[in-house]
Parts: sequence; structure tokens; C-alpha cells
Amino acid sequence: MKWSKGTAERVRVLVLSGNLGDGHRQAAKALAEASRLGTREAVDTEVVDFMQRVYPQLQHVVKYGFLKMVEKTPSIYGYLYHRTKYDEGLSPLFSLFLRLGRRALLRLAAEYRPDAIICTFPLAAAAVSLLKEEGRLHVPLITVITDHTDHALWLNPATDLYLVGSEQVASALRARGIASSRVAVSGIPVAPRFHAEEDRTVVRQQLGLQPDMPVVLVMGGGGGLLSEGIRSLLRSEAVCAGMQLVIVCGSNRAVMRELEEELAHRPSGRVRLLGFAEDIHRWMSAADLLLTKPGGLTTSEAVAKALPMLLYKPIPGQEEDNAAVLMRAGVAVQAEGGRALTDQLLELVHDPARLAHMRGRAEAFRIARPAERAWEALQPRPQPELSMSKAR
Repeated sequence: MKWSKGTAERVRVLVLSGNLGDGHRQAAKALAEASRLGTREAVDTEVVDFMQRVYPQLQHVVKYGFLKMVEKTPSIYGYLYHRTKYDEGLSPLFSLFLRLGRRALLRLAAEYRPDAIICTFPLAAAAVSLLKEEGRLHVPLITVITDHTDHALWLNPATDLYLVGSEQVASALRARGIASSRVAVSGIPVAPRFHAEEDRTVVRQQLGLQPDMPVVLVMGGGGGLLSEGIRSLLRSEAVCAGMQLVIVCGSNRAVMRELEEELAHRPSGRVRLLGFAEDIHRWMSAADLLLTKPGGLTTSEAVAKALPMLLYKPIPGQEEDNAAVLMRAGVAVQAEGGRALTDQLLELVHDPARLAHMRGRAEAFRIARPAERAWEALQPRPQPELSMSKAR
């Protein structure tokens, strides 16, 4: 990839994320943080929420509609996901949506004057590609796929380079006709701090955890996982007596209040409730097991920490695909619902040999320094600039 200015000058990179799930934003932040490390070419990065800046009036409606579809009619979401996974071209409705944001996106580009645009959000990548196809924008477009799988929504004619999480995804893109020169395996970007080696006993003591009792970290937002699965765990004497639970509620204050009320009626000395945790990497270092939904970023952070996973209630679509990849790699186990979840959790936590095996599989599966590798893939090379192929 060649930048549009000389290598002696600082490069301006606009990173477009999105608000449909926290993973897109976290990947963008990881890239921005990694751009300030090492001795690579000087880069000035600016992370911008695409939906907030380009569709300020529609962003909340789109987010609400997406979350409600996933929550209330996941089978419909799954059908749409699989129906469009290999679609070529844009649907008329999606094309209209992108065209409504053209002026705002052009104003954004004029404001930042980027030498390149990186998208960690598929709608942003599609919108930038459309402007390039129309001849209104002339900068390299890099798309970072933040799932362990491929989908047509990520793929656009004017994308110059795809950064993907594994060779499996790279092979899938090549099978779609995308040239190898337009695909680089960097790993899904996670913040550099997730690759720091930490002593588990020391970290547990610093976080106020008992060093000699198993720790289960629970993540997954305020949806079905926290509102359903956790209640069954909190009502299990075997769980509460035999391990330490650290439950991350994120920004969902309602769920935190509900769980606080649940804990008020039972001993809760071994249960910790957290809101949004900036130091989640430390809690992962302290944990023996992560109970989570299989989002691309959270699971990539866990893999970076070699933390075994119990995957609960994947959304039909990309989360099911993510779960399948992680289970084939041997780094995760699919959780069952109801009482089976409790039994499965107890079985895993009290099987240190199996957890050790899963840690070893994660160490073999992970890609070191993915955010830094992403920037290395973007450094100028002694070759012609990548062409804007019309092949998806």
C-alpha cells in the first residue's frame, strides 16, 4: 500500500468505526493506540463514529432497530445474514441508505483530509467505496474485518486492502475472486495491553480476588446472557461456593441494578459486579475461564490472553460463525442453556487439565500483536499502488 504523500511527511489516517456493538469501536481504538508505538512511519490517526457523524438523525433508530431484531427475532436476523452472505452488489434499500449519507461523508473527508481511510465498520466501508466508485474520493480504503468469518457486507469494489483475522478468512476472500495482493492476515486488532504477560496470582491480589480460588469472568452486554444465564448461576450454591464470579455489565445500569437486587438476598462475597471496565485485560489475566457471547473483538481479546471460553447464546449469523471457528480451534466450548449451563461451568472450572489444554490451543491459534501487524501491512512497499478492482 502506498500512501499519497512522501514517507518523510506525517500520514493522516481517518479510522471509521460504528456503534452497532462495541467491537467496531474497540478495534478502531486498538489501531489508534498501536499507531503510536514503535519506530514505524509517523501516523496521525483520528477515530470517528461513522453513524454519529454521517447519520446523526438516524443513528439511534438504526441501532434500536438492530438490537431489537437481534433480541426479539434472532431467527429473522439469522435468515437475513445467511441470505446475504454471498450477495453481489447492493440492495436498492441499502444503496439508498448509503446515498443519503454521501454529502455528510464528503464533508467529513474534507474536514480531516486523510491520506487513507480505515474502516472497522462495514457500513462505513460500503459508503467510502461508493464515493470512490463515483470518483468523488481518491484515497486508499482499508477494511478491517472484525469477525472470524467473511460476509459480503464487508466486501466492496473500491476497497484497496482487507485486513483479516486468520488465513481461513483470507482464503474465503480469495475464493470470492479477491486478489491476494488485496488481502493481509493481521489478526483482529486488539489493544497492545492484551498481549502483556502478567502473573495471575499477583493480578488477583491487586484486584482483590482470592489467589487460590477459580475465577470466572462473565461478559456479554445486557442482553440474554446477563439477564438469563447469570441468574441461574447466582442461584447455584455450588457455583457461588466453589468459584469467584466477576460479572461485567458494561453500560447497562438496569442489568446491574437487577443483579444487585438478586445478590441482596443471598451471600455475594464471591461475586463482583463491574460496569464498563477499562482494565478488562487485567480481569482476563486473573480469570481461569471466560463466559461470553462470541463477538469478534471480545473473543480475540480472550485469545490474546490465552483465556479459555464458554460461549453462550450466539446470535444467529456472525456470532454462530465465530463460535464454530473458535470451537474448531479448540479454544472454546459451546454452552447450553438453563441448568445445563451451571453443570457445564462447574465441570470446566474444576477440570484444570482441560483448561490448560485450551490455553495451549489459544496460544497456538492467536496472532501476536495484531494491531501493530495491521500498520506493518500498510507501510509503503516498492510496488505499484493497488488498483481499484471491480471484483468483490
